[in-house]
Amino acid sequence: MTWKTVLRWNIGCLFMSMVVAMAGAAWAEKAEYPQSARDLPPLTVIQGGQERLISLCDAYDFHGNACPGATLGFMAVRYGLEILFGEETPNLDDLVVISRSAGGPMDLFDLVMKGEDKSQRTWPPAGIEMGAENFAFQFYRKSTMKGVTMRLRDGLWPGDWFQLREKAKDGTITEAEAEKRKRDRRHVIDTFPGMALEELFGEPEVYTFVFWGHMEQGEMDRLIREQRRASRQSQTTE
Repeated sequence: MTWKTVLRWNIGCLFMSMVVAMAGAAWAEKAEYPQSARDLPPLTVIQGGQERLISLCDAYDFHGNACPGATLGFMAVRYGLEILFGEETPNLDDLVVISRSAGGPMDLFDLVMKGEDKSQRTWPPAGIEMGAENFAFQFYRKSTMKGVTMRLRDGLWPGDWFQLREKAKDGTITEAEAEKRKRDRRHVIDTFPGMALEELFGEPEVYTFVFWGHMEQGEMDRLIREQRRASRQSQTTE
């Protein structure tokens, strides 16, 4: 065996070791996700003529962790598609989604509607704030002119969630509050995926809508960039 052959063999072994290690790390990361999330069937959708499977664990990967907001958004999407498309495989090209919530829900809708390219993530404009009152998501099917609004039922989201979140950011949270925040977070991501959709959102009314005007591909992203730039400039001149 020549030294070149030995070198190629060693390089090959090193490459395979790296692949196995990366796969093991990815498996370990998913294994840390709640069993309820791993057991939840993925969404099956069509976009651009291609079938896509989108799981809750995919949403966690895209967001960066097992996120309560992404969990909520995923369940809302599942229910909205079920109501608007019935037994059909939902075609995302026939869907419009409107949300007032940043964070996990926004990442979830990016993954569903834009795909897995994180460089295309939507950055919230000024006025999009974190708050349980913004957990209302609108889904519109263009071809049938039917829409539905998903609102999380009262009492399901911890009442002091965002207060404790701000305390954690400010460094003023107590040990007891930090433990409660951890329990609340675990409760949402453990229980929401296993709940009936009606338990989470009730039985929302389907309504007929009429739409005027239109948006070009990428127009929303451009408007958000311009708005965020203007907001930063306004803050620096105050």
